[in-house]
Amino acid sequence: MSQRRNTSIENLRNQFGWRRLRYLVVVNTRKNAIFPLFVLFGLLGLFTIFGTSAYFFGLFDPDSLQAEGISNEYDAGIIDTLYWSLKHLLDPGAFSEDYSASAGIVIIALINTIFGFIILGGVIGIVTNLIQSSMEELRRGGSAVHEFNHIVILGWNRKVISIIRFFEALKQKQPIVILANTDIKVVSEEIRLVERDFQNVRVMPQHGSPTLASELHRVSITNSRAIIMLADEGGVPRQQSKDIPTIKTLMQLENLSWPNGKPNSVVEITDKGNVDIADIATKSKVPIVSSSDFVSKTLVQCARYQGYSEIYAELFSFGQTEFVIRPVTGYENKYFGQVAHAFENSILLGVSWVEEKNGVERRIAILNPEPDYELFDDEELIVLDSPRANQNQSASVYRGQRTDITEEDWKAEREPLMEVLPYQRPVFNKILILGWNANILDILKEFDGHAVDHVDVKIVSTNEESAARRSIEQLLSQGLQNVRVDYESADSTSREVLNSLEMDSFDDVIILADESNESSDPDSRTVLTLLMLREMKEKKPEDFPTITAEFYDQDARQLCSDTPLSDAVISPEFVSMQLTHLARQPVLDKIYRELLGAGGIEIALRPVELYVPLDQECIFADLITATQQVNEIVFGVSTLDSSGARNLKLNPGNRESFVFQSGDQISVLAQQVYS
Repeated sequence: MSQRRNTSIENLRNQFGWRRLRYLVVVNTRKNAIFPLFVLFGLLGLFTIFGTSAYFFGLFDPDSLQAEGISNEYDAGIIDTLYWSLKHLLDPGAFSEDYSASAGIVIIALINTIFGFIILGGVIGIVTNLIQSSMEELRRGGSAVHEFNHIVILGWNRKVISIIRFFEALKQKQPIVILANTDIKVVSEEIRLVERDFQNVRVMPQHGSPTLASELHRVSITNSRAIIMLADEGGVPRQQSKDIPTIKTLMQLENLSWPNGKPNSVVEITDKGNVDIADIATKSKVPIVSSSDFVSKTLVQCARYQGYSEIYAELFSFGQTEFVIRPVTGYENKYFGQVAHAFENSILLGVSWVEEKNGVERRIAILNPEPDYELFDDEELIVLDSPRANQNQSASVYRGQRTDITEEDWKAEREPLMEVLPYQRPVFNKILILGWNANILDILKEFDGHAVDHVDVKIVSTNEESAARRSIEQLLSQGLQNVRVDYESADSTSREVLNSLEMDSFDDVIILADESNESSDPDSRTVLTLLMLREMKEKKPEDFPTITAEFYDQDARQLCSDTPLSDAVISPEFVSMQLTHLARQPVLDKIYRELLGAGGIEIALRPVELYVPLDQECIFADLITATQQVNEIVFGVSTLDSSGARNLKLNPGNRESFVFQSGDQISVLAQQVYS
């Protein structure tokens, strides 16, 4: 019986005693960091009332009341005593003023003073800790973000800095929040190195997983203006696809509620094979950019057409040219070729419309339709516009100046300006690839698609030979028809290795940003390789192949101005441009897919003498008419100056005049014809 009673007493102590109280304080502090402040302020109130009790116990005699400045009136006396009690709690020096008080008052004042020390010390400690915790949370990127109409970047890789720079180029004040699993110190340091260049953007890096709804809410994603999802380089095991967290994030975003409407979104997928999965996750509502597919297409096109990268950089840069969707109003029932001459300082590239199927709306885009394509009132025009005004008002006849031109007159004006010559597209029989990265298999696929005859591709890298050959054999087994691949495991920066390759036997050399050696910087290896090739070309300049190189950094590209580099692709920058454009205008997604997709329409470079005579004045409108004869659309010219440097101008204006020389080229949209 006694034992049972002792057990009951112990249970009561555990439930209502000091241990239980301490436990409750700890638990509630974990839930809310400021809970101890509520406890301390509660104690402050309790001891303030305790001190006031001296008034009710009659401990203040008339002399003490006068000495302490407490009123004899009941109501006023209570208020004065509350102040007296609080003063002793908050000001320990007030105790020295009680030299003439009674013993009871001194005891109460002493108790209040002692507990005042405890309470104030606790408050100061808690507030200091809260400030330190907040600063540490800010440094760790774990603080809550309270922004509206901001840009949210989910994930971190080398494209982020380029994306921020593109938003800076827009010259619009806007905050950018980055949420990534990558170490916040790495992110902050990368931003710090370039932050002095930012005048219009405010960057706030945050550490956390974009796959968690709580983390997405922490960065106020439902109040954002645009969302850019990148393949995060942090927190993903090497053997795991970087696209898996991205797809999880897409699914998480689909489950969120959007009280202000869902913002514009765009997602990067590194593996082309995961694009369909991402498309299913987004229900085909979010533009998807396959970075590997895009980079491989661009590299192969640069190998086919020297100067292609400059066209792309100019075409998709900010402030130079831009794609615009215009209503077809005023041009209904006219031919596409007629309307192409209606814009003074813009170029008509295609048509677009929205179609509904099974209750789902989707946009259709057609670039470079037939000149006799008839426009309808439910369609829109895809136009390449330029902010710069055309200052050159040529005295030459502007063949397309009449916007009300009849069908008969238009067909008459389409009579050839000259006989269109046959064009021999670039043919590659032997390609050398130096380096290895994740895009190499897609590059082989691209060469296979662009070739009619067999193309021999030799790959040289430090990648482990057996693994490389397995990857290549697996690709070849998928049905590549026109590519034969030979692999050699060797260091492409070695003079001996390069000398053994017989450079004059190759049509083109592609230098990849080599990721096979994790201990070395890919761009540094590319620069070293180009220096070696420069030395080789100086010794034997004849029959030296064209060279296309991939860089990760623009600064590295600038170091190679005195090398035999023919064209270069800054792959993170190119992908970043596309992501940024789509984040601002998702309607451009279908245009980009049509322009950059396999088959269909491509950007090509053509010798200008195929369309207009050399050494004779003509205007850009004449080129529009001439290219229509072969179902192409001209959108730029590339001329050579006296030093041999090439000057590219896109959308020059229909009335701008030219006198072309041998070597000048035009940029056109054309149907892909494989070499």
